[in-house]
Amino acid sequence: MRTIRCDILICGGGLAGLSLLYRAMKSGIWENEQIIVVDQSDKNENDKTWSFWKSRPSDFDDVIQHQWKELVFYSNAGNRIPLNCAGYTYNSIKSLDFYLYVQSYLHQFPNVSFIKDEITGIGSFGDECSLTTLNHSYTARYLFNSVYRKPELKKGQQYFMQHFKGARIKISSAIPELSEAYLMDFRTGQANGTTFFYTLPMAKDEVFVEYTLFSKSLLQTAEYDKAIEDYLRGVLKIEDYEILEEEFGVIPMTDYNFKRFEGNIVHLGTAGGDTRASTGYTFTNLQKTIGKVLDTYKSEGHPFFKEENIGLKQQLYDSALLSVLDGKKYPGHRLFSDLFSSCPAYRIFAFLDAETSLVQDLKIMTSLKVIPFLQSFALAVYSRLRS
Repeated sequence: MRTIRCDILICGGGLAGLSLLYRAMKSGIWENEQIIVVDQSDKNENDKTWSFWKSRPSDFDDVIQHQWKELVFYSNAGNRIPLNCAGYTYNSIKSLDFYLYVQSYLHQFPNVSFIKDEITGIGSFGDECSLTTLNHSYTARYLFNSVYRKPELKKGQQYFMQHFKGARIKISSAIPELSEAYLMDFRTGQANGTTFFYTLPMAKDEVFVEYTLFSKSLLQTAEYDKAIEDYLRGVLKIEDYEILEEEFGVIPMTDYNFKRFEGNIVHLGTAGGDTRASTGYTFTNLQKTIGKVLDTYKSEGHPFFKEENIGLKQQLYDSALLSVLDGKKYPGHRLFSDLFSSCPAYRIFAFLDAETSLVQDLKIMTSLKVIPFLQSFALAVYSRLRS
């Protein structure tokens, strides 16, 4: 098998790998490095939608498809809660738009190569990294990996899945006015776990709805479709519609302690712990991690930054929340209703972005039922001390 040498290997050409490379080349940090990106896909299809809140400009504002300033929360009982976002917007990016935008920029650089092949393994030995595919092997000084594999959990660790089916629909008859985005709409059955809809108006005659569950098992395909149909007809009062596009995904929500660095391998995205265990959101945390990688590379000549954005404090909070959901003593729909009815949304967003102080954290935590969280938090601390 032929071995190819380069300076930097990027294992996985999705959001994490391409964001890293785009930002590195934009900044000029890697202009003299030979870089190889390996992925089993050409990334020429719209395979997912990334949604996130933000309060400041980002590197990918040019590919934001839609942005909403007005957000609403609906409880399971149907209570409508307008959210005070105070400068935050909710944003959506289609993956194909992102792929085309980033690739069109990166293809101009002769020191960047894209390889389509199935990855069979990665490793680190001394000051070198290796990547093997079905057809070749590669070596480099640093390897950035975003290919996720489910970890082997230790006793007591939680592993929920955020699984969802989304549909972009076109309305042929009059649509009830949807000027606001429904960040979480719990007006649906809760028998299968914490269950809600994202409802995002895309145009006067288009809306995107996503049926989302936090649970430890998936549903049958027909169950997702039935829930979407019931929501459209029963809640939104939309009878006549055409499905333009669909997507399905599964995001791990786990308190497993992911390793960021293994030798000269740097794990990014869900594989590196950038997915917030309590929500499944990844986009903003990933971009912060990439910023740390590039800042350290620029100042010190290596990517090994010291302080994580999702630190021990946030990890313990998330572990406690997952434990509460697992115990089923505090239903998820009630938990999130208590949270959004007691705290302004902008403070919750900052909390979930790890941008709040301990005092602010306590104000948020006390808006929930105290006893379940105290018990679960103590258990999370004990489990972390033992590991």
